Amino acid sequence: MVLRSWISSIALLLTLNGCGGGGGTSTPTVDDTNDTTDTNNTVIDDSAFTDPLYKEFNVGFGGSGSFGFQNATTGSDPVWLSSIDLMMDDAIEDNGYYQEIKNFDASQFDLLQQKLTNSKYVVYWITKYWQENWNNVTEIQAAMDQGYIPVFNYWYFADELGGGLPTEDEITAYHEHNIKVANFLKQLNGTKFVIMEPEFNKNVVTDADTNQHTFSAIISTAIDNIRNNTSGVLFSLCMMDRGARDVNEVLEGCGYDNCALGDKEEWAKPQTVYNDLIDKLDFISFEQMIGQFGRDHSNPGTYSDPIPGAYTNDELGIEQLPQRIANMAKYLREKYNKPVFMPYIAVATATWNDANANGAIEAGEIDKSGWESEAQSVYAGIMALKTQLLANGMFGFAVMALFDDPQHDIDGYQYFLNNEYHLGIIKSSAVDETDEHANGDIVFKQDIVDTVFGN
Repeated sequence: MVLRSWISSIALLLTLNGCGGGGGTSTPTVDDTNDTTDTNNTVIDDSAFTDPLYKEFNVGFGGSGSFGFQNATTGSDPVWLSSIDLMMDDAIEDNGYYQEIKNFDASQFDLLQQKLTNSKYVVYWITKYWQENWNNVTEIQAAMDQGYIPVFNYWYFADELGGGLPTEDEITAYHEHNIKVANFLKQLNGTKFVIMEPEFNKNVVTDADTNQHTFSAIISTAIDNIRNNTSGVLFSLCMMDRGARDVNEVLEGCGYDNCALGDKEEWAKPQTVYNDLIDKLDFISFEQMIGQFGRDHSNPGTYSDPIPGAYTNDELGIEQLPQRIANMAKYLREKYNKPVFMPYIAVATATWNDANANGAIEAGEIDKSGWESEAQSVYAGIMALKTQLLANGMFGFAVMALFDDPQHDIDGYQYFLNNEYHLGIIKSSAVDETDEHANGDIVFKQDIVDTVFGN
């Protein structure tokens, strides 16, 4: 059985907060462009950047071996669309199995496949409950043989880490799980990324140096367990971009003209973990997730009784996000002298207007396309900064979700609440919380697909 969706409950705590193909590359001319608001002119040792992989700016997408779509024939069992086919099957529109997708738009899937050929990375998630048969080794290897690189986000402790550091029994189980993962990875010949514990920089880890040392020791052993039992793995550790984001907020700790451009004080918090692990990490990673509404940033409510909040573009600094990403890449490169990667980014595209001011999300108050222009601008801004990003040490990123999922994390924490159903860059006629999967009448959100994956 394949994994139903790329992952559940990925959006944890945010404080207020193209492209080479399977063998191709996009290699902008590297210059020494710096953000004029950041006067740190640290001299960088480029010895960590000798691999040609780090000299090209490439993109990818996530985040499952396959994507579930409504079945037009049975109405129940979904049709599973292979992520590898989305890159490599140039006759995907003629695939008899995929034609069973409800409202299958052959021309749109054909166009999407042509665009995704220009990606480099395909992202998978490995969780505590992951099973090897969720991923097709033969398919992944076929893609690797064509120059694509699989990225495995190893999200084992996940949201549970927010409740406290793992117990000795939990650590033992984790390290046993590492061997299971290594046994899977060693079947794949070639380069693959393993991103250790995305979003690890939760308060329980960063608030005390002793906790940071404890956590880094757990991850250090995990890296050894995998590296000693497989080959071809490049390791990273992925932090959240937490901290102040308001364009009208100017704090000394942010380190820029305004806090929408970055928050160096917050970015520095997990430095003990990174310093402990730096000799075992091939590159540094960070993620971006943002939406106009979701759980209230200062008072999110309980697991089952969330308190929603909506924010202005200035409060979220959405218009400055591309430059913030470039600034964060530069900061991490200079601090740790390693290449930088963004294994996932999501810009939720719905908006909420609390028309009756009762603090509850109600029918008619959500505009499902309300933030598509903002999402388009973010992706366009990132791609326009390719040269600066590469100069700042960042060699690529992956779009977190291709398709909107009408049931995403419906039984989970749902940090973005109803916006969880609009994290993708492609939508369909599927009805939120009613349909179990997307429909085949896919519609690209503005020009994002072409912006990121066009050639």
